[in-house]
Amino acid sequence: MESQGKKVSAERTLKILRREESLRSRQYRGVCVRVLYERDSWEILRTDMEAGSALDDREIGIFPAIHFVIEGSPVFQVAHQTHDLMPGDSIALEEREQYKISNPTSSRSSFLSFLVKNSATQKKEGNHGLTGFRGG
Repeated sequence: MESQGKKVSAERTLKILRREESLRSRQYRGVCVRVLYERDSWEILRTDMEAGSALDDREIGIFPAIHFVIEGSPVFQVAHQTHDLMPGDSIALEEREQYKISNPTSSRSSFLSFLVKNSATQKKEGNHGLTGFRGG
């Protein structure tokens, strides 16, 4: 029985998908957005917002998104509604849904964003967000 356990664990190996190749970031007006992982159809971002900072949907991209709050209390303004979020909260936004994210608190806010990139939208409209950004 013990030899079977060792055999299974020996067959399973860790596969590193990318090693820092996809990590890009942009910092401006107290907001630092890092592209953690990128594929043709999706992207993962980490955003850190200093106190009093804000960004809107045009600065991230025109894609449907799910945002997961890690730290702080960012405020999401979607249409005419305001959503105060806390660590552990998440919010899903549709394509073309306009929104603004702000950090009105005195401490930093951080969240992960999962963007679903639609290649038809990308080709038609172009991307005005970070997915085309190359920098450090």
